[in-house]
Amino acid sequence: MSSTSRVDLKAIPAQKGPRPRFHYPLPMPEPSHVPRDVAARAQVWKESYGWTEPVTDPDSAFPGIAMGWCLGRFSTPETSKAVLHAVGCLLEWSFAIDDEVLDHPDARSRSSEVIRLVSRITHVMESPGYRLPKDAPPLIAAIHDVMEQMRAQCTPTQVARVSTGLRCILASGVHKIHMDEPDEDEYLALRIHDVGGYTYASMIEMCGPAPIPDEVWNAPAVRALIGCAVLLVGVENDVVSYHKEKAEGQTSPNFVGILEATRGLSFDQAVAAAIETRDRLMLLFLRLRERLLPTAETPLRYLIDRLGQLIIANTEVTWCARRYNPPPAQRMAPEDVIRTPECWAPSLSTSDTSPLPYPSISWWWDHC
Repeated sequence: MSSTSRVDLKAIPAQKGPRPRFHYPLPMPEPSHVPRDVAARAQVWKESYGWTEPVTDPDSAFPGIAMGWCLGRFSTPETSKAVLHAVGCLLEWSFAIDDEVLDHPDARSRSSEVIRLVSRITHVMESPGYRLPKDAPPLIAAIHDVMEQMRAQCTPTQVARVSTGLRCILASGVHKIHMDEPDEDEYLALRIHDVGGYTYASMIEMCGPAPIPDEVWNAPAVRALIGCAVLLVGVENDVVSYHKEKAEGQTSPNFVGILEATRGLSFDQAVAAAIETRDRLMLLFLRLRERLLPTAETPLRYLIDRLGQLIIANTEVTWCARRYNPPPAQRMAPEDVIRTPECWAPSLSTSDTSPLPYPSISWWWDHC
């Protein structure tokens, strides 16, 4: 089942009215490389499990243009192509489980089935040497293959970090389908993991020059930096995708809708409030970055830099990916996004550097 199977993709707007824009205050370099060959192989891998998308641009020169661009943002020309392929496959799997299970319109009515599947996925991904049954469902077979790819290329600690991040994604997905009216703090705590959370950071680290030691990875300021970057991306996605999610029939919460409900705001006011939250997270990201960089060794410096590129890539994807722009005419070439001022807000919407009033994340400001 697919969350867009019953809806004409051309009829799904990512956002009604003018497209929201976000400000990125740091330099925006182009990726040092774009591994389109790896992205194309990840696309073939995805299709081998039966996950296909409508062909809206049959004359496209190559598949996976947005994926290749994102992999370039995460990596360098020296990154192993086998590692990049594993990362690309995991990203494709993540989209599939969102569309097929966690964000599907029927998720709430099939919660028992979802919980059983999530429990099985968790066991499979954490079991080296798991013997896959011949009749294993595609989501099970695919995550088994991804984890085996990673075990062959990465350290046990790196694989364990990915597994931990995936466990949080799955747990947050189950949590989300049982939430009726979450408050702002509960939602943001969930959104850190739901959007990819520490899994993104783990994949970026895999693409870097060397593993990050445990004592650095688990340092409060580093955890705060990772959480801040991925939550910022999650809030951006909520703003951009609000109408798309509703048109697809998704019943899961969205920060814009929560702000409308909890504060009695109009839609436009809620969007403005969400963007202000995003911009306050950006100000925190800059301060945490400034604190960590002077003493950071090469692996951590790489992670800090690539978390910034993750934020850039998130905006680029909303302008160029088929997922957000089904008709080809609506898509930009990814290399044009950072060159086009109209794609970006000229400034942040606030200069407020005080902690956001949410217990789940306010501790981040203690470390900048």
